Amino acid sequence: MEGILKGIRLFAREKENREAAEQYRGLLRDMEILRMQIEQVDSNFNMTTDEDLVESYIYESNALAARYRFLLRQAKAQKSRMGHVGVSQSV
Repeated sequence: MEGILKGIRLFAREKENREAAEQYRGLLRDMEILRMQIEQVDSNFNMTTDEDLVESYIYESNALAARYRFLLRQAKAQKSRMGHVGVSQSV
């Protein structure tokens, strides 16, 4: 009976690790998409001379940077919860 319970706990832990790893990879994908958006906004900012567009790109850049910082904190916390099991060291 003890062996069965041990097996169930091990299976549950492995499932939690797989789910946590998938969430972590999802955060990394979101961060990469956000990084590309930031690059695009920076490019647009550098190419415009219209004052209204400059202002809008500044606000957009600040918003994207805040979102990126949020995702970075989430990814670090998720990685910490996982105990670094089976995940690349990308962050």
